[in-house]
Amino acid sequence: MNATAATPTGTPPAYMFDNATDEAARQVELLADILDPHTTEVIDRIGVRPGWRALEIGPGRGTIAAQLARRVGPTGTVVTVDLDPRHVQPAPGVEIVTGDIRTVDLEPARFDLIHVRLVLMHLPDREEILARLVGLLKPGGVIVVSDWDCTWRDMLIDAPPSVRDAFAAFQTALTDIAQDHGVDPSWARTAPAAMRRAGLTDITATAYTPLCRGGEPGLLLHASNSRQREAALLAAGMTAADLETLRDGMTSPDTLGFAYLMFTTVGRRPGA
Repeated sequence: MNATAATPTGTPPAYMFDNATDEAARQVELLADILDPHTTEVIDRIGVRPGWRALEIGPGRGTIAAQLARRVGPTGTVVTVDLDPRHVQPAPGVEIVTGDIRTVDLEPARFDLIHVRLVLMHLPDREEILARLVGLLKPGGVIVVSDWDCTWRDMLIDAPPSVRDAFAAFQTALTDIAQDHGVDPSWARTAPAAMRRAGLTDITATAYTPLCRGGEPGLLLHASNSRQREAALLAAGMTAADLETLRDGMTSPDTLGFAYLMFTTVGRRPGA
C-alpha cells in the first residue's frame, strides 16, 4: 500500500476501553449483535457491488468486514485497520492491518466504500481524520460513519427506581470518564456538518436505537462497560452496590429501555 495523502500527527489519547481484557471480547460481541442489523440496512441502501474496494476502520469482531467481502467477491478487496485487531475473526477476502488510521500506509483515492463505526467519537482530531478518509475515497466513493450520541440519557422506560438511579449515575460517570479520554459525546449528531465541511455531497443521516429488555444485548452492553471501567467508576464516586444494582437491572427481564442512540451519516466524494 502506498500513501501520499496527508496524515495527522501527534500522539492519540488512550482508548476508552482496553481490547486486552476478557470483557472486551464480550463487548465487541454485544456491539455486533446490537449494530450489525442497522449497518447491514445502510450497506443495502448503498448497493455494494462485486469488484468494489472497501475499507473498515475499527472492525470489532470483523462481522461487517466479512459481510463486505462476500458482497465484493473475489474481484474486490476489503481492508480492516485497528490499533489492536485481536478480536477480528479472519475471513476470506479480508486483509487485517494493525495500525493507527491517522498514520497507516494506505493508497489515496483507492476505496469505493469506507465504513467507520464507533471510532471518530473517541478521537479529538476526528475532523482531520475524516479529511484523510475522504482523500482515501475514489471520486464517487461513499463513507459511512456511525457513533453513539451520548448526550441522550433518557433510555430506560420501565425499571425500578433503584435501577433508574444507578443507571443515571453510571451514565454521568462514564461520560465524564470518556471525555477525559478525548471522547466527544455529541459528535454523532454533528457529523453531517463535518462531512459537508470535508467536501462530501449527498449527505444523509439515520438515527437508530432498538428497544431492549433486560438480558438483551442493548442493555447488557451497559453491564459490560461497567465491568471494563469499574475502577474508574468507583473512583468517580459510584459504589460497588450501585454497580451491582445496575448490572442486575440490565439482566432483569422486567427492565425495558432503548439501546444507546446511534447516528449513522453517509456522504459521497464528488466525482464519477
